[in-house]
Parts: sequence; C-alpha cells; structure tokens
Amino acid sequence: MVSSTSLKFGNQTRAGTQWLPIRALGFSMIWSLLITGLVTIQLALSYQGVTSRTIDVVVLFALGSFAGALFARTLASVAGRFRPQPSARFAAMFLGLITGTVGMTALFHFLQFRSYYAASHDNILSIHGVVEVLMTGASSGYIFMVESAMLLLPWGLPLALAAAWDYATSPIERKRQ
Repeated sequence: MVSSTSLKFGNQTRAGTQWLPIRALGFSMIWSLLITGLVTIQLALSYQGVTSRTIDVVVLFALGSFAGALFARTLASVAGRFRPQPSARFAAMFLGLITGTVGMTALFHFLQFRSYYAASHDNILSIHGVVEVLMTGASSGYIFMVESAMLLLPWGLPLALAAAWDYATSPIERKRQ
C-alpha cells in the first residue's frame, strides 16, 4: 500500500522527499523567466520596438537560460556530492549559471547562424567545410558576446549571485538508498 508520505519503488522507500528532476525543472523555469524578463526589459529600455528580431532574441535567451540552468543544477549537484560545503556549492552554482546560460545561448546562436549559412557552405566533411564552420563559429561567438553583454550585464550578475546563494544555503539534496 502506498501512503501519501512514503512512496514504494522496488525495494526502496522514499519518505517525504521530493523528486529531484522536478525541482531542477522548476529551478530552470524560474531562471529562464528571470533572464527572459531581464532581456525583455533591457530591450525595452534601449527603445527597441517589438519586431521579429527582438522576439527572436528573447526566445533565444529563454531557451539558452533554461538549458543553462539545467546544466548549472546538474553541475552543482555533482559538485555538491564531492564537496558539500556551502562555499563549494555556491561556487559550483554560480559558475554553472554563468557559463551555462551564456554558453547554451551562444550555442543556440551558433546553430542559428550555421543554419543560415549552410546553403552557401561546402560539405562539412571537407577541409573547406570545416574552416567555414570554424569561422562561422568564431564570428557567431564574437557577435553574440558583443550583443549579449549589453543585455545581461550588469543585472545578470546579481541574479546569478542570488540564485547561487539560495542554492548554497538550502539543505543538501541527497537521494536515499
């Protein structure tokens, strides 16, 4: 019999614990909403009209921040197993959020660039194709860093610091065996 306070999975009973992937998805949704709101406010303050370009930018940051938060949560969870001190958990979450959000959004930006230039590129298995992909990646990274720095800074850092502090001060999540 399954009660409301304990769930029976095979030979394991987990009393009163939440399912960890649900918490990670919830955290990722909240982080994505915060970053998307920040980008939307920054675009509005720069007097950008609501165009297809601004909507694309907002959607790009929404997807990138969601995937980046999943990356950060996973990194912080793995690091927390080896170093459960609050300072280590704070550092893992902060670095994970910064690199994950910027990295995943830059990856999605590169994929958008790559799909745009794919019609004029050589076969990717040729030397010219590899050079073209590398140069597309370099130009995409440069353009993304110049454009996104204005959208994420300075308010993205306090958001990341607050999220990392919240994660570091929360109880350690452990799977019961």
